[in-house]
Amino acid sequence: MAAVTGLKTGRVTDVIVYAAFAGTGTGVVLPGTLLSVLLARWALSDQQAGLLFFLFFVGSSIGALLSRGRLSKSIARGCLCIAAGVVALALASRMEVFLAMTLFGGGLGVTMTSVSLLQSRRRPLERTAEMARLNMIWAFGAFLSPTLLLRGAAHWSLQAVLYGVAIYFIALALLAIFLLDSGESSTTGQGIPSRLSGIRALPLLLLVLVPLATGIESSVGGWLEAYSKRSGLLLGATISTVTCFWAGLLLSRLIQSQRSLAVSTQQLVLRVSPWLMSVGLFVVIVRPQGWFILSGALLLGLAIGPVYPLVLSLLLGYGEAGNVMFLAGGIGSSALPLLTGLVSGGTKSLAAGLSVPLAGSVVMGLCAVAYRRQRGVEA
Repeated sequence: MAAVTGLKTGRVTDVIVYAAFAGTGTGVVLPGTLLSVLLARWALSDQQAGLLFFLFFVGSSIGALLSRGRLSKSIARGCLCIAAGVVALALASRMEVFLAMTLFGGGLGVTMTSVSLLQSRRRPLERTAEMARLNMIWAFGAFLSPTLLLRGAAHWSLQAVLYGVAIYFIALALLAIFLLDSGESSTTGQGIPSRLSGIRALPLLLLVLVPLATGIESSVGGWLEAYSKRSGLLLGATISTVTCFWAGLLLSRLIQSQRSLAVSTQQLVLRVSPWLMSVGLFVVIVRPQGWFILSGALLLGLAIGPVYPLVLSLLLGYGEAGNVMFLAGGIGSSALPLLTGLVSGGTKSLAAGLSVPLAGSVVMGLCAVAYRRQRGVEA
């Protein structure tokens, strides 16, 4: 009887955390998906939009470090913070939007980190597959975003879309408070200093891949909608381009979520993915029309999808010291979109701005080669 009860409790926990993670997928890509709407509403330049992304992901980085205490409660706090940030964004003036976006990002950082750590502890024997499964579910939320958010903003209003997102996360917070399995051990005492002190235990080259993977994903996911629109694509084609990117990412993580494939393809992902990302980005930049931009976006999503879950699982294998990767991921997620905006604003060309994630993918490929050689020497 106890085993049956435990199984049901585990399933309820899975439903809540997967729903929360899918919601964070929508939340993370919301600023990029609605970028043209946000730029028009507050009359922001590309540099200011880059700053908006920067503060959004800085908030996410801070949230990752503040994910502590009992993880079930931390998830609830993160969801409430997301709801507060989204409501603040709906009501914000031109200057207040930066603070609202930081709060929004902070809630996402707390929620994503808490869910990742909770599932890593619940399924240590299949950590690689579970991390891929989580990020596949995240990608599913991101995949739905272009249609839900852009169509919603076009048919109703930006405020209506934001209020809908807030209601979703408030409901998840209530479910987490009352139903989420709280049997996991508390992380109180695993504070910021002790987490950061574990960085010496991590392979440096592997850790470097984290901000590159999250930064490229955030930069492309953040700017692709605006880039497509400025390239002359209509609303339907713009949605298709962004959807192709997230569909590729979703498909690759769906494949990687199979345990046997997640383990057997680790070296292949590190060896091939960065270079395929470079090819996809190059196509998007040089031929932003028709099937070229769609295929480039799809290839880019397919290539980048497996990288972050793989590196996440490898670093979490080093224990709680791996938590520092969430900070590293936040640094990349904040820096590369900002640099993309600065280059775009300085050159008056968003295509030039996208050379930033293109350069990042090349650096990632070189780091992956160096890491594999280092591991070969150590073996």
